[in-house]
Amino acid sequence: MSALDVLVHLRQYSGDPPALRAALALSRRLDVVLHGLYVAPIPPAAFTSPETVAVLVHESDRHFREAGVADGWWQEKLAAAGARGDWLVAQADALDAIAYAARWNDLIVIERPQQQPDAPLGWGLVSRSAFAAGAPLLVVPESAEVGELGRVVTVLWNGSREAIRAVHGALPILRRADSVIVLDGESRGGNGGLLHLPGFDLRRYLAAHAVDADFRPSTASDDRGASLLAAARATGADLFVMGAWGHSRLTELIVGGVTRHLFQNADRALLVAH
Repeated sequence: MSALDVLVHLRQYSGDPPALRAALALSRRLDVVLHGLYVAPIPPAAFTSPETVAVLVHESDRHFREAGVADGWWQEKLAAAGARGDWLVAQADALDAIAYAARWNDLIVIERPQQQPDAPLGWGLVSRSAFAAGAPLLVVPESAEVGELGRVVTVLWNGSREAIRAVHGALPILRRADSVIVLDGESRGGNGGLLHLPGFDLRRYLAAHAVDADFRPSTASDDRGASLLAAARATGADLFVMGAWGHSRLTELIVGGVTRHLFQNADRALLVAH
């Protein structure tokens, strides 16, 4: 199997950021090429005086130049872990840069900051990237202690389009996992209408791709997000796989939702797709 191209969005280019730890953990299980990406933000022009814009542009230019020479730091980190890849720098809106670079990548690794968390509103960079990038995201909570990644994987399954895309994106990881658990919450009732779509059998799909999965029933509760997270944690998984934003973000903001809850509260990596 050819190497996976993995885009690693970094909010800093020093120390030991969580996204880097997750990417290197992934490289220990899979053949990957890691493309580090730092984005020097461009200043907003609206509601800003021309003088302030000039100062902000100067600061953005400085960040862009300084990040450009961080290739040595990146290559040193990769070499120490026996990984390979390159260093990319953009001067743009972060979402635009991620969506653009996602065009030649199979997976995006992105941190979820907790000082300004992506949830509850769901309009932060992580959620917007899930909609815009067209590739699955490996979401790493800022406080996650990433050691191994992909040894024990739990799939939160409900049969949705988003869940199918997440499983498809996670397939290389699932193949190499020591254990795969599927918490199966799919509703298999008839649609009661005239629309009949081809069925998707997750058991058959995983077996056909050499993934031996342990299926366990998952029942809904009044607080589905909390109960699912508790059940997923109980499996001992180091990675959760799930569809993201099966309902609109506005709906999940008003009535709550699984994506919103897990983005807020999960303490380990999530591989998600929309």
